[in-house]
Amino acid sequence: MPGHVRNRGKRADGTTKWQARWSHPANNAVRKDKQFRDKDVARRWLVRIDAEAHGAMFSTATNAERPRPFKEVVGVWKETCWTGLAPSTKARYGQVLRTYLEPEFGSTPITELTREVCRRYFARLTRDGKAPGTVRKVHTVLLAVLSEAVELDLLPANPCTRMRGLPAVRTEEPVFLNADQIRALAEATPEHFRLLVYMAAYTGLRAGELAGLRRKDVDLLRGVLHVRQALKAVDGEDGSGGGPVFGGTKTGKVRTVTLPRFLRAMFTDHLAGPVPGGVGQDALVFTSPEGGVYRHSLFMQRVWRPVIKGDKKRKIKAALPAELHSLRFHDLRHTAASMLIAQGAHPKIIQERLGHSSITTTMNRYGHLFDGLDATLIDGLDAAHDAAAALPDNVTRLPKAEVSHS
Repeated sequence: MPGHVRNRGKRADGTTKWQARWSHPANNAVRKDKQFRDKDVARRWLVRIDAEAHGAMFSTATNAERPRPFKEVVGVWKETCWTGLAPSTKARYGQVLRTYLEPEFGSTPITELTREVCRRYFARLTRDGKAPGTVRKVHTVLLAVLSEAVELDLLPANPCTRMRGLPAVRTEEPVFLNADQIRALAEATPEHFRLLVYMAAYTGLRAGELAGLRRKDVDLLRGVLHVRQALKAVDGEDGSGGGPVFGGTKTGKVRTVTLPRFLRAMFTDHLAGPVPGGVGQDALVFTSPEGGVYRHSLFMQRVWRPVIKGDKKRKIKAALPAELHSLRFHDLRHTAASMLIAQGAHPKIIQERLGHSSITTTMNRYGHLFDGLDATLIDGLDAAHDAAAALPDNVTRLPKAEVSHS
């Protein structure tokens, strides 16, 4: 933080006097002092004064230089900051840039992206009906690009920091299907993707993990899956310009998931059939109908939503009632967790099957579902006591320990 803030004692009314002192970055003889009743206000004053001073210095020093357009700064940001990002993160950032930021600010000089310009832009996105989550993602990317501009000394401060007025993101409540609803959904799904739906609902694998399964990961003799990788991006969506990108699981760990008997039978038929992806050990288990890499976004658009809601043009009847028409694919993962809990599974087992990083994640997400098991536990304790009480005394009572008088 530029300058410093000091506690200068108490006022007569008992409030604290906070003194902010700022020195000019190019001339220490130029100073400014001001007292405040609030420490945070004093700090914000320092940041503003310093930004104004640096802005003046920047304008003076670069009048002769060509202003750097936003798209050039994006290029530097990709080169310097994208190296350590996950492919899925790169794909998400790239989509935001292509869809929102580059069309809006591509040729705009970076110095013209003031706080007012940014606030007006986010307000317009909200008025245009963009989802709160989308607006937040756009803000995240713009904040990162402008941070790079600050690092390059192209801006005195990031105008997107502490941005007020961004829409709040509503947390989506998980939806849990029962076995009948799972079957109705899966059987209404085209045969090519039917096992995919059953797998998501009964194993809890993520969409990327299902897309990353290979034949060598399926051990039908033991009835287990080895979840080793996940599909991170398709056809250069991560900005690499190449083909599909596979990486480790979300936690970076390999896990083994046991399959119910009915899924083993389905897998046997699936792998024995004419799978377009090939029959080698490295062949993908789930593919597009043409045999290419499974594209989750296309599946959601062309299969998932029409099957759930129905499609009159394609003469598809809705597989689920209206109250479930907003069902997300990830809700099948929640469904798998709820079914395990209903079966009395220990939270540690659920954590391992779902691939959570810790049991805390499992309990924070699904802990409320365990509350419904309390009555069952109490009934079990009562039954154990009643069974013991019904036995003869000479069976239930342990012999008294002999007391030595020596």
